[in-house]
Amino acid sequence: MATKLIKQVKVSTADDNKKRFRPTHPEKYMGDSDNIIIRSSWELRVFQFCDNNPNVLRWGSEEIAIPYMKPFPGGYKPARYFPDLYVEYIDREQNLIKELIEVKPEKFTRASRARNSATKAFENMQYIVNMAKFTAANNWCQQNGVKFSVLSEKSIFRK
Repeated sequence: MATKLIKQVKVSTADDNKKRFRPTHPEKYMGDSDNIIIRSSWELRVFQFCDNNPNVLRWGSEEIAIPYMKPFPGGYKPARYFPDLYVEYIDREQNLIKELIEVKPEKFTRASRARNSATKAFENMQYIVNMAKFTAANNWCQQNGVKFSVLSEKSIFRK
């Protein structure tokens, strides 16, 4: 799924102060194309890619809810995980690929390397929660014939 991203972005701010992405091709969006929330500049880049890439047939942002057990100090509690994107696209071999994608900073996909103990504790908790989410997503994907990927800054911004 590599292509040049479009620099011009249609973004609006709703009354609730959340930035919303306005797709050029709303017919490709699975869900309400007037309610695509942008939570990071990284997500925005991926939204642009999905909207403008002709090989992407359909896509959605936070349209799938996956139940999981969220770890917290002292135990677990039931929660729902909404992966950042669901994308259906045609790959280079002309195969239809269905993929669930999470956009995350790499530091939250591995154990912390921070020296500051507070930072290390925060990053490690993020990592533990993310691993619980990713395990649930992998299980859901296996049951539904979907690929699961985590995109970090290394894959989004590679040159």
